[in-house]
Amino acid sequence: MSHPTDPQFRIPIVDALNGFVQRVGHLFAWTNVLLIGVILLQVVLRYGFNNGQVYLEELIWHLYAVGFMFGLSFAVTNDSHIRVDIVHMNLSRANQHRWEIFGILFLLLPFIVVIFLHSIEWVYYSYEIGESSQNPTGLPHRWIVKSVIPLSFLLLFIAALARLVREVCLLLHLAREPDEPYPGRVSMIRHLFRVQTLESDSTDKSREER
Repeated sequence: MSHPTDPQFRIPIVDALNGFVQRVGHLFAWTNVLLIGVILLQVVLRYGFNNGQVYLEELIWHLYAVGFMFGLSFAVTNDSHIRVDIVHMNLSRANQHRWEIFGILFLLLPFIVVIFLHSIEWVYYSYEIGESSQNPTGLPHRWIVKSVIPLSFLLLFIAALARLVREVCLLLHLAREPDEPYPGRVSMIRHLFRVQTLESDSTDKSREER
């Protein structure tokens, strides 16, 4: 569950990772438009000309799988995935961050790694045997759609990593915000992980304009 005050903060490294994931998500979201077109074409062929095509039927669930799988990581970046957490909502903000960190480290990331490693074997085996549709008029090269699994889970790993960094930085920010100066090289690295408020960003911009 997102915190109502969290959108007031931004962390540059998290913004960069989330931005990459969201750009990829927006790109693959166009498969939904293609999916609608294929569905309409199949409906017209089947009910208008009594000539439905098996390869179009298979292409429909292939496209649906692509949109859904790459949509998982996009949902993590903006916390739009559906979940019910009665315990989480009753915790203090610090404990909410700790709860998120625990879930990412011990539940989400291990799940991603297991699925990713196994899916690599599935794709390789499918490619090695030249797997295709069991229907003679179906789609060939089934390894192509199976490769969506490791690719989408790699993207999901990046989104989960960004979420983990965000939760850790916000947890540390709630505890203290160090003001002591740092060497130039350290300051640049620190800047990537530093929690920044939108108010401070607007203030800095107004100062630069003056």
